[in-house]
Amino acid sequence: MIKLKNGHVVTYQKDFDAFFQDLLESMVRESRRSAAGQGKQTEDQTGNELFLKELMDNCIYVTHQLFDLAREKEEFSRFMVTGFIFNSIICSLPVLENEMPPESGPEDEGPVH
Repeated sequence: MIKLKNGHVVTYQKDFDAFFQDLLESMVRESRRSAAGQGKQTEDQTGNELFLKELMDNCIYVTHQLFDLAREKEEFSRFMVTGFIFNSIICSLPVLENEMPPESGPEDEGPVH
């Protein structure tokens, strides 16, 4: 189980993809809730900045729990970190593929004389 900063609990599921999706959705939803509960935005902080601050705070809070978990269950924490990295890459693929130059192969090197 992972607890967010405001006390919301995300229960671990054996289906890592379902757990990861639930964790991400919970972190976004609860961070928005916390940011909205802070009252009015100021000239220095917009609503988006408050939300991003809450989101980062939750990321830090969850990371500390994963480090604590790693001391007790090293294999489980390795699986979690691997899953996080893999899912982050999968989520980023559309953006990354659009921004990366296409790979050139032997047929793209121009005429061979």
